[in-house]
Order: sequence, then structure tokens, then C-alpha cells
Amino acid sequence: MTEYETRRPPPSASGWSGAATAINALRQIPRPILLSLLPSAHSPIIIDLRDLTFDWGTPLEHFPTQPNAVSVATYSLEDDPRSLSRTAVGIDPLMWLIGLNAFDGTMASWLRLGDKFRLKRWPDFEILLHTPEQAKIIKTLAKSLMTVEKLAKLSGCDPRECQRVVNALSLMSALHRIEARNAAPAQPPRTAQFDTPTRGRGRHVRRGG
Repeated sequence: MTEYETRRPPPSASGWSGAATAINALRQIPRPILLSLLPSAHSPIIIDLRDLTFDWGTPLEHFPTQPNAVSVATYSLEDDPRSLSRTAVGIDPLMWLIGLNAFDGTMASWLRLGDKFRLKRWPDFEILLHTPEQAKIIKTLAKSLMTVEKLAKLSGCDPRECQRVVNALSLMSALHRIEARNAAPAQPPRTAQFDTPTRGRGRHVRRGG
């Protein structure tokens, strides 16, 4: 990948927290970008933000939940029609694991206290490595807009686990978010050319159920 222009973001939080913050920011940029994540003692994870796919030689069952460090590098893909190898797959299961294991059960860096969330689309439980508790939290999020505190109360689950699930779903772009007062500015809209594709990205939630 040396032929690509490399742009490294400033140093950030250790482990998956810095990587999650970088991914969330880069997904809002309407430019074709290739992203490389290098967790310590593992091979690089290559993410193509044009079609939201990734390629990694390691099965997700061996995902490192607490790497000492994760290096992040970006490569401009302007005027480069090439795509990843045929082994590339959709990024949802990867974003899920990164989001769960970032921020140590606290709020993701792009969210704010008092934000309200509702499930925007059903994730594919067949490809997500999840627990019954996490599935219960996701199903509760489909009911209505709610804060993480309300989510914990309605689901009967640990607040930290609820926050981990919200972080992961937010990184997957699977949540509606209503920002709390004095929250961070809304993320810039995507252009149609680089919008999140709907094919293979999960079912939309039916309202009123």
C-alpha cells in the first residue's frame, strides 16, 4: 500500500478508543479513503470506506479486546477504482467489536451525556458476536427514544454494558441520535456518492410496534 498517500491522525487514546474516534470522524468525510488499523501483535485491518468493507487475515473470533496500542493510518483513494480483495466483507461485525471494546464502558468520545437513542436498523445477529444481554439491550432500543440511563432501567441490564452497546451501534451508524442540550454539533451530512449503502446492511426498524 506504499503507493497510497499516507495521512496519520494526531496521537489519541490507547487501545480501541482512539481507533473508534478516528473511524467515526473519517466516516463523515465525503472522500474515498482506505483506513489501516494495526493492533499490537496482530496483522493490519484494512477498511475501505467507499463501500464499507474490511479485509483481515484473522477471524473475528480472535479479535484482540485489549490491545496495548492500535496504530491508525489513512490512504487517499482519489481516482483509484480498485477495491479490496474478494475476501473483504461488510464492516458491521468489526465496528461492533471495536465499539464494544473502546472507551472501557464509558461514553464514546462523539456522544454526550443526555443524548437519546433509538435503533435505526436491526443488526444481523447471525454475524455479530454478541451475548443474550446485548441482544436484550438492542431489542429495548427499538422501542422508543431513550437515554442510556433509561435504557438500563427498561432492559434491567448493567448501565456500563448498555453504554458499550450504544457505543458499538453508534459506530455502526445503526442508531437515531437526538443530541442533548449543549451537545456537540451535528455531524455534517453525507453526499449521495459516499452515503452508507443499504445492501447487506440490516433491516430497518418498524415504528409503532
